[in-house]
Parts: sequence; structure tokens; C-alpha cells
Amino acid sequence: MTGPIHRAPAERRRLILHSLNRTEPTSVEALARLTGASAVTIRRDLAELASHELVRRVHGGACLPAHRGARYPYSERAEEDLESKRVLARATAARVADGESLILDTGSTCELIAQLLAGRDLTVLALSLRTASVLAQVPGTRVSIPGGTVETETLSLLSVMSLDALRQFRADTAVLGACAASPTWGLCSTQSEDAAVKRAIMASASRVLLPTTSRKLTRTSAYRFGGVEDVTEILVTSDAPEAALDGLRAAGVVVSVCS
Repeated sequence: MTGPIHRAPAERRRLILHSLNRTEPTSVEALARLTGASAVTIRRDLAELASHELVRRVHGGACLPAHRGARYPYSERAEEDLESKRVLARATAARVADGESLILDTGSTCELIAQLLAGRDLTVLALSLRTASVLAQVPGTRVSIPGGTVETETLSLLSVMSLDALRQFRADTAVLGACAASPTWGLCSTQSEDAAVKRAIMASASRVLLPTTSRKLTRTSAYRFGGVEDVTEILVTSDAPEAALDGLRAAGVVVSVCS
């Protein structure tokens, strides 16, 4: 019977990287068979590679990170990590006090937050028709939107008029979305217009909350709009990788693990 193959960690990790692709995850078991290492060793290798943003961890395995300029359809993003987003939405909504002025960014997590905030005594500047319509359907919340062009599918408002509206609005709290929130690469978006709007959101708010799913902590994207240290508090779920959390805390960010 052939015994286990003993490879140096660097060689084993190169082999792992060469075997992965960007679309179909490869399981821990398959990588163990490929390298001759144990599943425990492979998980340790993947954690190390993910901490350097060389792989993207998924349930049971890993794949290569998406290209930095890649954009996903909103319908796919809305279904991704849905239970984690619900946990983050509840924790974020609980941090918003009645009577506050609030900026609510675009994205599927912000849409879930809007559902929980609807009807509360808040003054909200919504950057998406999706969140604005959710809030406006229930009496009690004062909702406004900036003017300008509406982006197809996401229904986001990312025009120059959005920037003007944000400069004139002063918020107690902003709830921010991000395509990536990496301790190494910072806060990133796939669109330059979105990045500009997000910078204006942060400049207009006294407190900035960023609820983010775990996969975004090891992603990067094309347009950087700030560093993680620019956020008041980052909310994550319990499956967030420890290496990423250590990096956030080292940057001086308040990190809250929600469950």
C-alpha cells in the first residue's frame, strides 16, 4: 500500500492553486487526494491562502477569487449567503435608534435592513429604489431619494445628483455596502460611480456601519473607495475567517461578530 506523500508546504500550496478555478469549487477531499495530505492540513493551507486573498473559501472547499472587475447579476447576489445577510440585517437594524437621520446604501443586505426599519421614526436618504420603496410603503418613516439615472436591475442611484444630495445631507448613521472589505486591499466596488457615491456616504455620516458577509473579507475589486479603518464598526457572522478578523482589529476597527 502506498503511504502518504510528503510535500513541502510551499509545493503543496502551489499545487492547490494550480488545481483551482474561478467558477467551480474544489472540495477539501479532492485536494487531499491530489496532494496526498490530510483534510486537516488542506483546511490549514486554504486558511493561509485565503488570508493572502489567493483563494476564496466556500463550504467544503475553495475556488480562485473572482476577477477584480467582475460584476454579478443582482438576482444572484441577492440569494448568496442569504441567512448570513438576515443575521447581519437584524444586528444592524438594532443599532439604529429612533429619531436618527440615516443614509442607506444599495445592495441586498441593505434591502433586508430596510424591511426591518420600515415604519420606524427615521429620516432616511435611500440610494436605491428598492430600499426606498420598502421603507415608503409603511407609514412613519420619512424617505427621500436623490435624483438622476436609475441603474437597471439593481435600481441604484449613482449619478452626480446622488453626490450632490449626499453632500447636502447630514446623517447620524450610514449603513454602507461593499463588494469587498479586505484588511489588505480596503473597501472596494466594481464600479467607479459606486465607489464615488460610497466615499460621499462616509463623508456625510457621523457613524458608518458596514455589515458584510464572510466571503467579502477575502475579496478585492477594481475600485477602492476607502480603508477598513474609515468605518466605525464592521458587522460579520461567526463563520468569518480569523485571519481576516485579526487584520481588521489590527487596523483599529470595531468588529462585531453577530449570530
